Amino acid sequence: MMMMICLVSFISAYWPENCGKPAVKPNTATARVVNGEEAIPHSWPWQVSMQASPMLPIPYMHGCGGSLIHEEWILTAAHCFIGRKTAKVLHKSEECYKVDAIIRHKGFVYEQDRTDITNDIALVHLAKPVSMTREISPICLPKPGVVIPAGIPCFVTGWGDEKGRMAEKLNQAALPIIDFQTCSKPVYWWDTLRPSMICAGYDGCQNLMFCHGDSGGPLACATAAGANTAWEVHGIVSFGPQGCIRDKKPSVFTRVSAFSDWIDSNIKKYIYESGKSI
Repeated sequence: MMMMICLVSFISAYWPENCGKPAVKPNTATARVVNGEEAIPHSWPWQVSMQASPMLPIPYMHGCGGSLIHEEWILTAAHCFIGRKTAKVLHKSEECYKVDAIIRHKGFVYEQDRTDITNDIALVHLAKPVSMTREISPICLPKPGVVIPAGIPCFVTGWGDEKGRMAEKLNQAALPIIDFQTCSKPVYWWDTLRPSMICAGYDGCQNLMFCHGDSGGPLACATAAGANTAWEVHGIVSFGPQGCIRDKKPSVFTRVSAFSDWIDSNIKKYIYESGKSI
């Protein structure tokens, strides 16, 4: 199966200094993602579409979202590559990039044990660096171990659709963070939830969440208000209740700050083994 990544538009010295500051400011007064608010074009310039083809010449099709975190690296979910070994990345400014490496967390065992979806994280290396533009730029990584307080509104973005197909426009939703104690209640995710996950969305009043096709995409949180606002990817869309907006449960994301060492060590390992510089 062939795959590539398309772009629309390190916890180390390698990380871009100008990350998380889109040239086009997003509309942060939004409500929901499923059949909901359309994002301002190019306001989430790190959002990518992970695309795969069962076999060429069958066209590539959107499968998951992802986050541009460096000119050569995409952060996404490990479950996006179940049964897939190749990909391409598409940025919705219609810039496409081939993938030459997919690094899934070795602790991701969901394929063998469907009751365990921990370590749902993957890195994707691009065959050539992305050319940063007004429409394409990276999001920042959070500091290791940081946990966003409950109630803080973060944003999930994606082309997911309740009918399981890619939406025509990028959608966005403001999802309030749900604390771990609440999200792990029996009525919600109980023993499925792990400290390396983060919940957002359903708060007892509103049911806001991602849907099919949003997997792997970012949960972006602002670090400050006003002119100094920078966005960090605190979550990776992992799993949620069946039926998208119908079931009243929070959505669950891989907590990126719990995997800071994993991201750093795997990028360094790739650089060392490939003989490439960064």
